[in-house]
Amino acid sequence: MASISRISKLLVDRNGDDPGKVLARRRGFAVTMKLGEDVAASRSLQLAALTAVRLAARCFPGAVRVDAPDSVLSAPALVGAPGRATLGFALAREVGNRNMTPTDGGRLVLFGNAAHDGAATRVTFDGWVAVTGPQHVLSRYAEREHCSLAPILAAALAVSETFLGFAGIDLLAGKRVVGLSLWRPDLGHTNPEAVGPVVTALPKQAWLLGLGHLGNAYLWALATLPFADPTDVLLYLLDFDKVEKSNTETGVLFRSRDIGRLKTRVCSNWLERFGIKSRLVERRFDKHTRRLDGEPALALSGFDNNEARQLLVGASFGRVVDSGLGGTATNFDSISFRTWPNARAAVEIWPVLSAAEKADAEEAILKAAEENPAYRRLKRDRCGIIEYAGKSVAVPFVGMVAATLVMADTLRVLNDGERLQNLKVRLGELSGELAVTWSKYTKDDLAAVAYAPAQKY
Repeated sequence: MASISRISKLLVDRNGDDPGKVLARRRGFAVTMKLGEDVAASRSLQLAALTAVRLAARCFPGAVRVDAPDSVLSAPALVGAPGRATLGFALAREVGNRNMTPTDGGRLVLFGNAAHDGAATRVTFDGWVAVTGPQHVLSRYAEREHCSLAPILAAALAVSETFLGFAGIDLLAGKRVVGLSLWRPDLGHTNPEAVGPVVTALPKQAWLLGLGHLGNAYLWALATLPFADPTDVLLYLLDFDKVEKSNTETGVLFRSRDIGRLKTRVCSNWLERFGIKSRLVERRFDKHTRRLDGEPALALSGFDNNEARQLLVGASFGRVVDSGLGGTATNFDSISFRTWPNARAAVEIWPVLSAAEKADAEEAILKAAEENPAYRRLKRDRCGIIEYAGKSVAVPFVGMVAATLVMADTLRVLNDGERLQNLKVRLGELSGELAVTWSKYTKDDLAAVAYAPAQKY
């Protein structure tokens, strides 16, 4: 069952489409990333382009192309690539050498001062604010490099809008302006107070709990922060699993060559390219897991179940930042964000299904396996079909948006911001101001986040 596409499963579950035909549609949905001349010298614009390409190449395998001047492709990669690599090399690693030339037709996504006289999606940002939308109604923002999470978020939102349109989730997707402030998500993205301050301090120690879809996105958002000295950073990586084929679609760090390797080893090797040190904990997180004195007090949770999340409370962490994603065809684009300590009890923040609720969920899976025509066409035994029906839907841009929310919290605590306790986001309904639960950071919050200076760029 390792070969099942959790991206294609969205349309299998929603429409009863054949998985092979869904994959063929994804492979035939052309997307071109067009980079302007100013991308060559901008770390933030390069980060936006690289993020968008990584996400889109997984959503639309083999169908993503890059259109950029030679001066941009030959420019040094300022982020996300081995030392002395060119930006063209970094991009080609994601889309393949044959897709490093433009083509007519398909969706067009613009970065920097790239121009186009037809329909295109613009990616832009300013400070902590990320925005995307049709270029004919969305002008470039100031694109001040206050916070490196903003270009990541803008790229993820652009891929989100592209995919939601492709999948027919929302008729307005790709035709509207969508934005979010990571500094003040309760404010509209046009509000001057949403821009936020220049980031001067960054978290330098943390636990990464779970290295799947969310954990990969957390690491991308964290490792690409502008550390003045990346060798000061130490991350504890906890996971017991090996990379499966399905992980290469949802995990932005995993590639086909990683299948069968322990996730901890793959992620550790990737971090070494940035000069970031890691320690590996290759076991399950259970009731016996405890943070020891001298180990990072900050935990970034990427678990996919509430039983594990509830155990976080007794594991002696000083601060926990957690996100969870929807896993069905009707809520796959939803994100829940929580921090601990919290005004609410752990059982309220992370409720565990009762026996009756679990039975209902299993019954729904069985019903889907029996009634969905796509499942009936699969050449698998009954147990295999039920297992397929029980897999969650997952698309990588949702995890990347969640990662920016998680990392933004650790930046706010170090840069005089407000503490965000709870937040729910639906990417298909991301407009206007979001309802959030704010509080003040305490001295314990500050003590839990060891910090290092950010470089000026």
